Formats: sequence, structure tokens, C-alpha cells
Amino acid sequence: MEKRDTRQNILEAALGLFSVHGYDGVSVRDIAGAVGIKDSSLYKHYKSKQEIFATLLDEMNRRFEETAAFYRLPQGEIGHVTKQYGENDLGWLKKAVDAIFLFFVSDPYATKFMHLLMIEQFKNNDAAKLFSEWFIEGALSFQTALFDEMMKEGYFRGADPRAAATQFYGPVLLLVLMYDSKPEKQEEALRLLHAHIEEFAGNYHISHGEHK
Repeated sequence: MEKRDTRQNILEAALGLFSVHGYDGVSVRDIAGAVGIKDSSLYKHYKSKQEIFATLLDEMNRRFEETAAFYRLPQGEIGHVTKQYGENDLGWLKKAVDAIFLFFVSDPYATKFMHLLMIEQFKNNDAAKLFSEWFIEGALSFQTALFDEMMKEGYFRGADPRAAATQFYGPVLLLVLMYDSKPEKQEEALRLLHAHIEEFAGNYHISHGEHK
């Protein structure tokens, strides 16, 4: 039991420090000190600072997938995802976007991980790639492919799918940055998010009656 608790304490301390000082601004000694153990004791649990970071990334991925599964968000082959998004109503879409939005603005682990990547992206190429994968290019690439397929299947009006993805995701990312770690403003954030979704849907979504 002690070993597992210490490992978890190390991860929590490291993430907290990384989110404030960045990866390069934190030493193994800093992490050990935050946990209340010696450097030598920390190395019994993790071989290096890089291994700690890799473990934090694995945990971030696990939490994200767990959130998606809990809210039954469609994953997998793009045709399946397209059908799920295309055949459900606007209320379902709002709930789907809410789940991901709240994960990044309310989950303490996710917000700290985002802060870490934001700090490190200008100093560390790996962090920059990871930040882009999670919050910029990865999200845009997925939505571009999704919107392209939805246009082909007649769920969306024809347009440039990349431009549509940018129009959709840009305001969502802005709201994430605006309301990051502000739980007292969650209602306001969701109201603006829903207004954006409604506006976007009005411009692009084809109703079931119109759908071919």
C-alpha cells in the first residue's frame, strides 16, 4: 500500500510543480521535497523525471478516454462517429461538447496538464508537439475529417471542411482559455458555449427533414 501511495504522491506533486514552473523548471529534488522524501527514495519509484512525465501523460490519456466512455461519446472509425453526430439532435451535441469542455476547464488533473504544456511549448519541442496534438492540430484535424464526412453524407451543408472546423473549434478553445480553473463561472461558460453551438449548427447543420 505504501509504495502505491508514494508513487501517486510523487505524480501529484510533480504535476503541481510542472504546472507552475514548467518541466525544465522543476528538478527531481524539488519533487522529492514536495513529497517529503529523499531523492534516493524517489528513484525507487521512478527512474527519472522523464518517466514521471510519461506516467502523467498516460494518466491524462486514460482520464480523457474514461470521460469519453462515461458520456458515451462516439469514438473509433470516422464513419461511425459521423453517423452518431449526424443522427442525434442539438441537445445531444451540446452534452457531448460540454463533457470535453468541462474536462479541460474543471478537472484539476487536466487543467494542470494543460498549464504544463502551455508553459513548456515555447522551450521544449516535445511539449510543443504534444500541446498541438491535444489542443490545436489534433483537434482541428479530427474535426476537419468529421465535418468533411458529414458534408459528404448530407448532414452538413457543403463548405470548406477545414474552415468549418476552425470556425467551430476556435471559439471553443477561446472559452477553455477564458474559463480555465474558474468553477464559479461554469454556468456563464456553458451558456456562451451553447450559444456558439447553436449559431454554428444554424449555419451548417441540415435538419432531418432536409437530409438526403
